[in-house]
Amino acid sequence: MTVKKRKSAHSSPVDNKALAPASAKRQFQQRLSQWYRRSGRDLPWRRTTDPYAILVSEVMLQQTQVERVLEFYRRFLARFPTVAALAAAPVDDVLVAWQGLGYYRRARNLHLAAQQIMARHQGVFPDTFEEVAALPGVGRYTAGAVLCFAFGKRAPILDTNVQRVLERLFVRRPAASPHAMQKRLWRLAEEVLPQGAEAWVINQAMMDLGATLCTARNPRCTQCCLQVICHAAPAFTTQLGLFPYSEAPETDLPLVAEADAPVYGGGTPPPDFTRRGDA
Repeated sequence: MTVKKRKSAHSSPVDNKALAPASAKRQFQQRLSQWYRRSGRDLPWRRTTDPYAILVSEVMLQQTQVERVLEFYRRFLARFPTVAALAAAPVDDVLVAWQGLGYYRRARNLHLAAQQIMARHQGVFPDTFEEVAALPGVGRYTAGAVLCFAFGKRAPILDTNVQRVLERLFVRRPAASPHAMQKRLWRLAEEVLPQGAEAWVINQAMMDLGATLCTARNPRCTQCCLQVICHAAPAFTTQLGLFPYSEAPETDLPLVAEADAPVYGGGTPPPDFTRRGDA
């Protein structure tokens, strides 16, 4: 008689279980939030909850460095301050205002998105993933960014910086295919987000960490708040000849206690989502 083996509690496919232990996610959130408050970037599009202004910034940031976008963001919004103003403008005027940023298809799509918002949503910016993702030139990342940064929703994002941070921290074995890896990383991007407005902080912090410390080449692991929980840090410290990997003393990186009042000396504080649209 053939005896069937009983399935182990740990034999379920990766999609049916958590990708990161709860304790690791909690430390990830605490340490990253603390780091962002000290060392995050202060950027103008983080000081508004106007979904139109945030969409403009996100479209500009596609394939363009932050420093370059800073030159154009305020100028573009001064010329087209509202979605109605952009929708009503001739496309040639939009392209002139975009001149210098390159990849002009982005400007055309942004113009079409504004016209679609006016025609289909009576000028009111949509606040569901399906409706935002249906706008011309808007993909899964941009839709999540608008929902999180403008509406305070717990929406995951996965740009190249966030992907690199999550992969180095939590992925121990490669997926079977690039598609499977993307699916796993999107799930991780959602798993690591806390509830409430703190999701805004974690999403912004992951982007900043990937852009400034957890870079594609020569990551600065010994300056990273997450090195003590990072799967890849020991290998990088050895390969790059950095200081030996060791857990940072708690006095050097205090975690955020539940009752701590957040103090932002570096990164832009999260906006008040009850006053959306205020700069």
